[in-house]
This record gives sequence, structure tokens and C-alpha cells, in this order.
Amino acid sequence: IIIVIVIIVMIINSIVKIIIVMIFNSIVKIIISIVMIIDSIVKIVIIIMIINSIVKIIKIIKIINSIVMIINIINSIVMIIIVIVIIVMIINSIVKIVIVIVIIVMIINSIIMIINIINSIVM
Repeated sequence: IIIVIVIIVMIINSIVKIIIVMIFNSIVKIIISIVMIIDSIVKIVIIIMIINSIVKIIKIIKIINSIVMIINIINSIVMIIIVIVIIVMIINSIVKIVIVIVIIVMIINSIIMIINIINSIVM
């Protein structure tokens, strides 16, 4: 009877040890799984942050491009205005030249008239 009891106790003991080992094993596997899942989530979050940064950089580049285009347009307008001013100055100069020529012609005309009058008086 004692032998039987000892055998039963040993069997129960073995079964309990096996169960404890299995439970421990399961817990370790669950913990490992959780850690892997957390690691994956962290990687996904990092990738999302990187993508976000890239998108922001692209937006900044687009804004800079727009500014450069606006500056180019302003530059073009300024060049056009400068050309117009130069043309106006040239036209102004031409007008002054014409006025001077007209004055010279009038003076010559006056001189001719005076000469004619003197001539007629002398005659």
C-alpha cells in the first residue's frame, strides 16, 4: 500500500511538474508574441513619421518653387518697365531734337526775312 501511495504521489508530482512547465512555456510564448507585436507597431509608427516628414519637405519645396516663380515674374515685369522707360526717354530725346531743329529753321527763316527786308530797303 505504501509503495502504491508513493507511486501515485510520484505520478501526481510528475503531472503537476509537466503542467507547470507547459503553463510557463505558454506564458513565455505569449510574452514573446506581445513583444514582437509591440516591435512591429513601433516600426510602423516610425515609417509613418518618416513618410510624414517627406511629405512636409515636399510641401516646403513646392512653396519655395512658388516663391521663385513669383520672383521671376516680378523680375520680368521690372525688365519690361525698364524697357518702356528707355523707349520713353528715346522718344523724349527725338522730340527735343525735332524741337531744336524747328527752332533752328525758324531762326534761319527769320534771318532770311531780315535779309530780305534789308535788301528791299537797300534796293
